[in-house]
Amino acid sequence: LCFASMNLIVALVLVFATADGLQEPRLVCPRVLEERSSDGKLVLHIHDGLTLNLEQASVAAPQLRVIEELDDATITLMHDGNEINSNLYQDRQQLATVEVKRRENSAEITGIVGPDHRIEPAPAMERSESGLIPHLVHEIKHIKVHDNAVPFFKNVKGSRLTARDDYNNYGYPSKVTVEVFLVTDDTYYSRFKGPKEALVYACMLLNSVNLRLSDMYSPAVTLALTGIQSCRSQDGLYHSYALQYDMYALSSFQKYGVKMKAEFGNPDILFHLSGSDESYGNSFGATGIAYVGGVCSEYYVGLAQDDATLFSGEYIVTHELGHLLGCEHDGSSGTSVIEGHPGATSCSWNDGYVMSYVDKGANHQQFSHCSFEQMRFVLNKRGKDCWKIVSRTRNVTRKYPGYRPDLNMRICKTIYPNKHNLQAIVIKENGDECKLSCKVTESGGSWYSTIKDAPDFSSCGDSTACVKGRCIRATIRRKNSTGRRRR
Repeated sequence: LCFASMNLIVALVLVFATADGLQEPRLVCPRVLEERSSDGKLVLHIHDGLTLNLEQASVAAPQLRVIEELDDATITLMHDGNEINSNLYQDRQQLATVEVKRRENSAEITGIVGPDHRIEPAPAMERSESGLIPHLVHEIKHIKVHDNAVPFFKNVKGSRLTARDDYNNYGYPSKVTVEVFLVTDDTYYSRFKGPKEALVYACMLLNSVNLRLSDMYSPAVTLALTGIQSCRSQDGLYHSYALQYDMYALSSFQKYGVKMKAEFGNPDILFHLSGSDESYGNSFGATGIAYVGGVCSEYYVGLAQDDATLFSGEYIVTHELGHLLGCEHDGSSGTSVIEGHPGATSCSWNDGYVMSYVDKGANHQQFSHCSFEQMRFVLNKRGKDCWKIVSRTRNVTRKYPGYRPDLNMRICKTIYPNKHNLQAIVIKENGDECKLSCKVTESGGSWYSTIKDAPDFSSCGDSTACVKGRCIRATIRRKNSTGRRRR
């Protein structure tokens, strides 16, 4: 232990963890052994049995959008992806992805420190005598892989890949970045302290997939997060059947994905995350579902279970994204809807790679050579349009649809009903605090004003709007007044 004064708190944590059948959390005090600013590498000692050789990770797109629903509007918040990437590190050998926040002579570490363990700062614990911050290393309770892999033209007569998808002679780029947008339900999203924490977690989860893709070449494939939506409406997927991971849920989500693709920034993959059956009090069989080879098509969607902040969906998310990138289960023949698809008959299901349910240890952390061959085939079929990195060039619109610009003036007129030289001006106080200034200018040039709280969705600058009293970078979309809302 780092120190003995907190044994009671540690014991309580251990009792609850043991009741779940997991290893007891281990109290550790991580310390930085070496830092090389020239190449951004860190050597981080977690405990005597685990030292991470970390390099900078890059998962977030330059601009990340977070779409949240309020009672009468949907807001889009923009976040700096480079800022999030600046604290993300990975150890390829240990399959670790962590966020490192430097704190004077110590560091706060959160994330995945190996295939089966995660780390987080220990709650309510003081620093050790040497100034190190105590942390807990937890065993990850992985959700078992049990899914449905769906051909994306199932039950559609005569459907084949379009001319855009025909095998091409362009040759492979050396690297393909697959842009992924995530959708979560409100329960999942609410477990994060805010949008930035949700983005960091999503980046670490996706990077765990990237580490398992790192052996692929011609092309090398990496996933990039472009944003998250927290969806609480009853539109499409998001209701009681969302946890069933069946064709009905997948088809509903696919229709939703087609409708929302432009608003999501035209990602290559749209992926839905929700909590495990246990966390929702349900017990369904499948834990994920996806269209085989759906990447960069209108069938670009998949769903999987994951418990927010716990990384329990690490395996199933990797498996379902494998399907979307073109993989059938190991041992299976090629999908009939993609002409010439190589399939995976030369790789045994019992070898226990990622695209199998069998877990034989090390193999379960890797894709088989059959999986990589299928990914190459599908990505090549998708062609140059799929290889483009769209998130570098597209920005969120600066318009605020549905906002009534006369609202602020009407508020001011209730304060000064008989004044003609009246202005309604949105101002910022104390940094980003939104206020409405109702200003009256007299004939001699003198003026006076009254300050009120600015209404939500008032424009407060270039690409910024007032939301919950703060001026933030946001796009506002009013909900249809006749549309259904959560009650």
